[in-house]
Amino acid sequence: MVANDPDAGQIGSFSIISGNTNGTFVINPSNGVITVSNSNGLNFENTQTFTLTVQVQDDGAGSLSSQANVTINVVNINEPPLVNNQSYSVLENSPNGTIVGSFSASDPDAGQTLAYSILSGNINNDFVINATTGVITVANSLNLNYETTTSFSLLINAQDNGNGNLSSQGVATITLIDQNEPPSIGNQQFSVNENSGNGTFVGNVLATDPDLGQNISFSIISGNTDNAFGINASTGTIS
Repeated sequence: MVANDPDAGQIGSFSIISGNTNGTFVINPSNGVITVSNSNGLNFENTQTFTLTVQVQDDGAGSLSSQANVTINVVNINEPPLVNNQSYSVLENSPNGTIVGSFSASDPDAGQTLAYSILSGNINNDFVINATTGVITVANSLNLNYETTTSFSLLINAQDNGNGNLSSQGVATITLIDQNEPPSIGNQQFSVNENSGNGTFVGNVLATDPDLGQNISFSIISGNTDNAFGINASTGTIS
């Protein structure tokens, strides 16, 4: 601020007396230099213009003063998107196209659009993200196996369309929900002599379960004419 005093030798003292919302600016009382004192108050999306009333007061008899308005225009600049880490869950073996969730981000600059992409963590292209909406879906159902991998951590990039195409990243953690899967059993063949006595070992039926820690129970449901055979429910041994 520039001020003049018609009285030679007097010194003026500057101060801001109104318009300084949130204490955004400060003025040097000796030389009138205005500087930023609260950068959080300089948000173009909230306030585009400040009108400060500045007073200069002399040190003469009566300490006379005058005021003038200072208009400070805030110049808009592009700011990066705002992104937080986010968590989702999905059933193992979910079919391709199953929606996992929507990755959300915001941009402090009004009117800008964001483009989403997966930067890392999508090792076997297990998931895909919609570049416009941020919706994450299953893309490789075969790899959603809880017994192999219980969770995935995808690094998601959100890029604006403003000057410089600024971007920010966040982690999308996808946890697989375990679900019971049927045992696996194949056709098997054994042989036994005719007239073999009761209790004669015929063979062991082999079966596996993809779910860790589960027990399998065996039973014969058809084809056992005259109850010729029995099967051990726990071991699968036919006799």
